Amino acid sequence: MTKETESVLEARLLASVARVRPIAEAHADASNEGATLHPAVVAAMKEEGLFALAAPKEVGGLGADGRTQFVVYEAMAHADPSAGWALMIGAIMNGMMGAYLPEAATREIFAGGMPTSAGLQVPTGKAVRVRGGFEVTGRWGFGSGIRHASWVYTAAAIEAPGQAGPPSFVQVAVPVSRVTIEDTWNAAFLRGSGSNHYRMEAVFVDESFTCSYPGAARKRGQAYFELPFIALTAPGHIGFALGVARRALEEIAIVAPRRIKAWNGEALAAQSSFRVELGRKRAALDAARALGRSVMELAMQKAEAGEALSPEDWAAVRAATTYTTEVAADVTSFAFRAGGSSAIYAGTVLERCFRDIHAAAQHIAATDDSYEYAARVAMGEAPLHPLLMPRDSA
Repeated sequence: MTKETESVLEARLLASVARVRPIAEAHADASNEGATLHPAVVAAMKEEGLFALAAPKEVGGLGADGRTQFVVYEAMAHADPSAGWALMIGAIMNGMMGAYLPEAATREIFAGGMPTSAGLQVPTGKAVRVRGGFEVTGRWGFGSGIRHASWVYTAAAIEAPGQAGPPSFVQVAVPVSRVTIEDTWNAAFLRGSGSNHYRMEAVFVDESFTCSYPGAARKRGQAYFELPFIALTAPGHIGFALGVARRALEEIAIVAPRRIKAWNGEALAAQSSFRVELGRKRAALDAARALGRSVMELAMQKAEAGEALSPEDWAAVRAATTYTTEVAADVTSFAFRAGGSSAIYAGTVLERCFRDIHAAAQHIAATDDSYEYAARVAMGEAPLHPLLMPRDSA
């Protein structure tokens, strides 16, 4: 896809987000109260084709690369964090199923148009090889968006009697009707994302609905799908965090002129210390965004050139994901505290942004061991990890 074509697609998708935005905002409280994204929001995102964002064109998707995905997830999270999170998960799952699964599976999964999907990519389940496929059993946490999903795409460890050494892993796609959803999402953070646990009990998955994990070879789709798993998901995590933080800063700028400080009777906006800190946080967020964009550009250029990411590239992607999330959490915390006691009430924008960015900061993709990894690479070590390795050959 040329830069001009990608630019047109980006503009189209941002226009779609703008149309979904008032619906997401109007139903944000209902999504939080129901602990899952409101059906009206899901329907609007489906109608606008947003769940097709990352999916390959061969399966009816829009084929957006990592650069475009970044700004679209950012825009949706800016509108409503839970909607942004649910879009990120659903779009990436559709993209991976469309790119890596065998033809027989994609014909069925995408036969009726773009599905809604969910699934945790941590192999906490087990898969036993049987004739024609696998029998999968296990329990997975944080199935974001699973209440509105039609397919679940998840990972499991392959059990082999007498196996020596580390296990192999498999990704499986199953209709949500074959999965038991547990009512576990009693969380204060990202509540509207509906990130329930789910489980499978000896569910047979045909071989054609599976692929290797985490290095499945790209069968279709754009060069973006050549990226290792961590780099593949980075645009979503970074874009989400930055979108939430940007919304928090905009909200405190609106609140500040009418928030009168009790001790001195002055408006918050009139205080020099507040203005200085607001300017500082805006600069910090702009810098974090520039870092995120540069890392995404590096990864995409490598993928488009058919080059594998080096350990230094892996370190940059991981560190940028953690760093941008940390900056976003700090910026949002500033806005929340500046909002005073009025910000603590459920349903306020600052309260929602504060809760939801701190949920993202707890995610495994943004843990601070990424800094240790970067330091080890800088000191000449190149620790290997399956999630960072190049993909299998087709």
